[in-house]
Amino acid sequence: MKIDKSKVENQQITLTLHVEESEIEKYLNRAAQKLSNQLKIPGFRKGKAPKSIVEKIVGKEGLVEESLQFSVPDLVNNAIEKEELEVFATPKISVLDLVPKLKLEAKVALKPNASLGKIDAIKIEIKEDKVGAKEVNDVIDQSRNQHASWVPVKRKSKMSDLLSLDFKCESNDEIIMDHKSIEIILENQYEDNLKMPGLMKKLCGLEEDGSKKFKLDLPDDFFNEKFQNITAKFEVKIVSVKEKNLPEVDDNFAKLMDPSIENIKELKKQIKKNLELNSKNKYDQDLWDSFIEEAINKSKFTIPEIMLEQETENLIKQQKEMIENQKIEFDTYLEGIKKSEEEFESELASSADLRLKRAIIVEEIITHYEVEIDDKIINEELKKFKELQKNTNYSDESIREEIKYQKKRDEIIKIIKSNNIK
Repeated sequence: MKIDKSKVENQQITLTLHVEESEIEKYLNRAAQKLSNQLKIPGFRKGKAPKSIVEKIVGKEGLVEESLQFSVPDLVNNAIEKEELEVFATPKISVLDLVPKLKLEAKVALKPNASLGKIDAIKIEIKEDKVGAKEVNDVIDQSRNQHASWVPVKRKSKMSDLLSLDFKCESNDEIIMDHKSIEIILENQYEDNLKMPGLMKKLCGLEEDGSKKFKLDLPDDFFNEKFQNITAKFEVKIVSVKEKNLPEVDDNFAKLMDPSIENIKELKKQIKKNLELNSKNKYDQDLWDSFIEEAINKSKFTIPEIMLEQETENLIKQQKEMIENQKIEFDTYLEGIKKSEEEFESELASSADLRLKRAIIVEEIITHYEVEIDDKIINEELKKFKELQKNTNYSDESIREEIKYQKKRDEIIKIIKSNNIK
């Protein structure tokens, strides 16, 4: 096989393959066998007609064309291997000639690169979230709400109560809603969800076994178009009124949140410690993301067109599969986000470009700062991970690579921090 090689442009190279018939003989035989099984050839049972007979029926060009599905991957891979190329995307292949000799063209994406800007001069201003008594108490309040119980009360309903009620809503004798013993928390969020402005106010001040009739104007975004911008009649009967009973913030509450903790003082210390760790991790991630963004802006990239096309196609495919899994029609989705298909794909092309640039710039930064991680450290972390995660579908090698990346990232964050000390 003769291979003509173009000059490298934008980290892409074109290989033109001139293939001898002897090099595709085995693929022609496979194609002939396949066609022999598919065609009705007089005088032969299916799959028994020899290659010469099949070729007479479909022609030499037809046989070569049928063999491409078998031959092209091997021929292109052999050419790439012979030219000792490191490929970073699926080659884009065109068939130039079938006869008298097979001639292929393969556009190959080489390793993308970046001309790194002056990243040592990058200054990042990010404030780390402070953790004090307020933040600790917020966590405790959230947990109290999660562990709260609803207690029946003999009084008039008020905001934040839980009502159990028979609920009927209609317009012009047509039922909009009709529920028995439905539960509603008197909060604005539920009013917004139901698209019934003013409902919470109407339900306040009612007692168990009490009833009320009233009217409300339904908005232009009511979920049923038929009843948008109309006045609806409501009829409710209260089954029960309950108020939220929050647990006391004491040592028993501390043990409820964490059985290993003895008292509320210890719980608050643990919460503060966790919040401080989360704050530090968030700060480091924000610092990293901002630094990467600045580094991308300061650098120049050479990314093969094929690589960008395929990354964009992958993102489009993933996005459409996600939409399909949600049982949403693609056209309906586009209407919902108020975008055309071209705008949708253009946005994903920009996302693909940014994803590739991030991957490239991270590798360039690691090289720039000469960050290396001892295999011993990686092996120790791998051991710890496997002890914690007894059953994992990930290979040891993929876990090692992720650990190595995280360790290198942590080392670079230390450098970024030192460069940003005033």
